[in-house]
Amino acid sequence: MANAANPLLRSTVDELAEHTPFDALEPAALRRLAGRLRLGYYAASQVVLAPDSGVADRLYIVKQGRVRGCASDAAPGAGRPPAADVVLDPGECFSIGALVGRRATSVTYRAERDSFCWELPAADFHALVEESARFRAFCMGHMADLVAQSRRARRVEAVAALGEGVSMLAPLRSAVARPAVSCAPDTPVGEVVRAMHEGRIGSMVVVDAAQVPVGIFTTIDVLGRVTLPQAAMDTPIGRLMTPDPVRLEEETPLVEAALAMARGGIRHMVVTRDGRLAGVISERDLFALQRMSLARATERVRAARSVAQLAEAAGDVRLISRHLLAQGVHAEHVTQMTSALNDGLSQRLLELAAARHALAEQARLRWCWLALGSEGRLEQTLATDQDNALLFTVEGGDAEAVAAARATLLAFAAEVNEGLAACGFPLCVGEIMARNPRWCLTLDEWRAAFDGWICNGNSQELLHAAIFFDFRPIAGDVSIAGTLREEVLAKTRGRPAFSRLMIENASGVRPPLGLLDGFVADRAGRFPGTLDLKSVGARPLVDAARVLALAHALPPTGTAARLRAAAEAGALPPDEAAAAVDAFHYIQGLRLRRQHLERDLAPGAENRIDPDRLNEVDRRVLKAAFRQAALLQQRVRMDFGL
Repeated sequence: MANAANPLLRSTVDELAEHTPFDALEPAALRRLAGRLRLGYYAASQVVLAPDSGVADRLYIVKQGRVRGCASDAAPGAGRPPAADVVLDPGECFSIGALVGRRATSVTYRAERDSFCWELPAADFHALVEESARFRAFCMGHMADLVAQSRRARRVEAVAALGEGVSMLAPLRSAVARPAVSCAPDTPVGEVVRAMHEGRIGSMVVVDAAQVPVGIFTTIDVLGRVTLPQAAMDTPIGRLMTPDPVRLEEETPLVEAALAMARGGIRHMVVTRDGRLAGVISERDLFALQRMSLARATERVRAARSVAQLAEAAGDVRLISRHLLAQGVHAEHVTQMTSALNDGLSQRLLELAAARHALAEQARLRWCWLALGSEGRLEQTLATDQDNALLFTVEGGDAEAVAAARATLLAFAAEVNEGLAACGFPLCVGEIMARNPRWCLTLDEWRAAFDGWICNGNSQELLHAAIFFDFRPIAGDVSIAGTLREEVLAKTRGRPAFSRLMIENASGVRPPLGLLDGFVADRAGRFPGTLDLKSVGARPLVDAARVLALAHALPPTGTAARLRAAAEAGALPPDEAAAAVDAFHYIQGLRLRRQHLERDLAPGAENRIDPDRLNEVDRRVLKAAFRQAALLQQRVRMDFGL
């Protein structure tokens, strides 16, 4: 494999280029990689790499066959399936984390069947990391890199399915906020960077004498083309710009600009008038258009005087969420924005109902409406039902006063639950709603309920009670909810028996990884051949994050926020927390994509996908996300001695 004319080298390059991340490597870096590879053979059941192999000395890339990795190398048939199962197919690589950390692997890799692996010695691996910025980005955060690739593809689909939103059919010129800033190709880069900084602009368009755009230079280019290479400040911008920028005429509809940005993975679009520079539009500009819609939707909610008007406003909220998704907004932000808008809708509905039930006239009554489940975690998607409860106190009240207050609140809650159903939030089939007397409780009663779950609960009780630990105040006197949260966290911290029961429940649902193409789809039921992204995809991550938050008394209720807080508290390695957050948001994004692209889904199908219908990138990322969930489950079990 000494030179590019070598047929074997060309064949290896072609094979590698069919897989992520090698398809995105710089040509020279890909040839260097192919030229350094050795080929190893491993018989079925043979160990390829294990913790006792010592410090990782090579990168493995599966060429042919299949390799399975497991954090605990349980022999086949030894009871429950081994934890943190990892199935690697051709094109996938392993031992990256060990190589980067210059340590032994924590996973045992075994050939599932007769397999060939390309092997790259550690010295060549580190040299490639230094040489190739794209390979370095993949190795330092390959979960995030895979998610970014998939997100680009999802944006194209989402924008195409958006429909005829009026704002997105407006011409590009309507979104150009100010005149474009431009310069000549011979302008020193130092002057360009200074002008961008002083003008607080994200791009500089490079034009010729006729004002025809010939290039573009953005703030991202400053780091990659000026700072890191230490380019001289008098270097002409023409040598550092991106030539032939993507450009559209100013009468082009905004939706076409969004599609072009999505397809090309670009953040700035040059707008022209008869071929000459007229302006620049950025992703931020497109999002600003939607912020205007957000303001209008919020005003409509606040002005509503009836459930019917709120139901119409709820339709606006769902439409805005679809627009945000189509414009490439991160899944975390889409779900948080959706939850925040739904909070506003719920608060207005609660305000109207509270007035009809004269709750403000009961001076001794303090109440708080609690959101549970996905709403409590600020993780609502486009298809979600209700999970809520009521917390109240009656100052100096005896049993009779408490009973009277409860009756009033139950009538109030019944109206709110029905109102939410009319706004598109189905009633909870398990009756976990405030109208249920079981979940309309005084502060002391909630204390007793949580005490029972924490101190005396069994595994089954905790399984059903888990979402109550995600409670978040929506309306009313939020201070009593704060008191309850402090008391709950004080009790859950340092209770190993409670933590172990929660962990056992969190481990009960394993990510659906298996031998057949890496996935184990449902074989029976209403949706055979599909995966439930909510119950077996997001839930393992949600449950593990909840365990960490309760065991370490971390206040956040959201999954990503809990994982980040666990890393800050030293309860989870930062790189594992970041990878788990990326995995969670990828799964959330896939759920949103499903609900956005396919509107008339049968009940129960909102979170289901057929893995065979995913493209190669999405299949790869989903497998990586499931592996990350399995690794997080294993991490939590190990930390608590299970």
